[in-house]
Amino acid sequence: MNGDTLIVAAGLQSFGGSDRVCNLDLEAMGGRIVCLVGPGGSGKSTWLRILAGVNPPAAGRLRLLGADIPNRDTPAWRQLRCQAAFISAGAPLLSVVDALNNVMLPALYHRLGTPDSIRMRAKETLEFLGYSGSLEALPAHLSQHERLLLAIGRCLMLSPQLLFLDEPFHMTDDACRRREAEIYQRLARERGMTVFVATHNLGFVKRYASDIVFIHTQGVWKFDSWRAFAQAPLAEACAFLDAAA
Repeated sequence: MNGDTLIVAAGLQSFGGSDRVCNLDLEAMGGRIVCLVGPGGSGKSTWLRILAGVNPPAAGRLRLLGADIPNRDTPAWRQLRCQAAFISAGAPLLSVVDALNNVMLPALYHRLGTPDSIRMRAKETLEFLGYSGSLEALPAHLSQHERLLLAIGRCLMLSPQLLFLDEPFHMTDDACRRREAEIYQRLARERGMTVFVATHNLGFVKRYASDIVFIHTQGVWKFDSWRAFAQAPLAEACAFLDAAA
C-alpha cells in the first residue's frame, strides 16, 4: 500500500481542551510512521482515537482507506475496524484466555479460515513479532512487552492497513522499546502499513517518525520531519522540547 493515501483529515477538531479552535489537516500514505507528541494532558489519546475513527470529531472530515467513516453497527463499520486497528494504552487482552488464543480470536470470529489454519498463522505472526513467551500462559503471567506483542499480533491477524497505538512504550524497558520500534518500522516498510503512535518516547520519534503531529492545549501542528519540528519557530514546541531535554 506504499504510495496510496490511507488517511485524510480536513479541518478536524477535537472536543474539550482550550477555548481555542484547533484544526488538523493531515494526509498519510502507506508505509509511514506518524507520531503524536505533546505535553501530558494535551489530548494525544483523544486525537489518536479521532484519527482512528473510534471517536467522532467535533468538526471536520475524516476519510480512512478512501471512504468516510461509516455509521456504527453496520457491515462497513465492522470492516473498517478490521482494516484500521486500534490498541489502547496497556494493550488489554482477554484475561481468561491464553496467549495463543488471544491472538487467534479475531480471525476465528470473522471466520478467516479453519481453526487449524488460523492457529498456524497466529504462530507465524508471533514469530514475525519476535514473541518468545509462553503460548499457554494467561496475560497476567506475561510481561507488559509480551502482552503488547500479543495485542499487535491479534490486530495483524486481520491484515489491517492502519495501526493506531496509544503509548505502546509505557512500562517497557529500553531493550523492549528498541525491539518494539523495529516492529513498527518493519510493519511500515515491509507491509506498507501506516502506523500512528501517540507517545512520550521522543527518541523513537526522532529516529523513526515520517510525520509528527504536535498537540498542545493552545493548538495542533503537523511537521514532516523531526528537523522541521525541532527547528520550528513555535514557542509551545520549544518549551516542550526544552522540558523533555
